[in-house]
Amino acid sequence: MSGIRTDRTLISVYAVAGAICALGGWIAIGRLGSVSPQSFYEGNLDAITAVVIGGCSLFGGRGSILGTLIGALTVGVFRSGLKLAGVEVLWQEFTVGLLIIVAVALDQWIRKVST
Repeated sequence: MSGIRTDRTLISVYAVAGAICALGGWIAIGRLGSVSPQSFYEGNLDAITAVVIGGCSLFGGRGSILGTLIGALTVGVFRSGLKLAGVEVLWQEFTVGLLIIVAVALDQWIRKVST
């Protein structure tokens, strides 16, 4: 009703989402050698942890791309350090989960103090 062509917008959104998924698939193939729906399961946890550590609030309203990049580097270095230290995979996932719990708690505390 406002003059926006929703059919073109919807098709372009699906096209961009498909292209981003294809790019992510190629990156996963490069990292793992092959891809299945069960592979690369830790990617979601790492992405959420990187965003929260980078300063983006889970409730919206603040954050930056540079902060997310720094958070991604932090998570990558943290996970690589655990692998180099010989920590078992189960405990690596546990410590990354603990890291996200600490980051969310810190985010909640900052929101509480700033209001």
